[in-house]
Amino acid sequence: MSSVGIPIKLLYEAEGMKVTVEMKNGEIYRGLLLNAEDTMNMTLSEVVRTARNGQVSKLPTVYLRGSGVRFIALPDLLRNAPAFKKVASMKAKMEAERGVVGGGGGGGGAKRKRE
Repeated sequence: MSSVGIPIKLLYEAEGMKVTVEMKNGEIYRGLLLNAEDTMNMTLSEVVRTARNGQVSKLPTVYLRGSGVRFIALPDLLRNAPAFKKVASMKAKMEAERGVVGGGGGGGGAKRKRE
């Protein structure tokens, strides 16, 4: 399996939940995320599609191409996802290392006296 980033892992964790997807062409799809892929291609069911002109339609299933996705709104429940906990621990570790190795907030060392 290929190595995927945190956003894709989070998308996988959202499978089985209601998501909202805005496409680059302005269409909005809201439905149950059945399947997601590394390329952000996804299958939604029980979909409500809102066209650019505001027209709303219901569709049983849609397959969205990942390259056309502008953004995905995920449920708040995913704030506690393991992927985020991993990121938080990595961030804390990096900050701790930076504090020890960097020795402070920059500044470039000792100042020279002007004559």
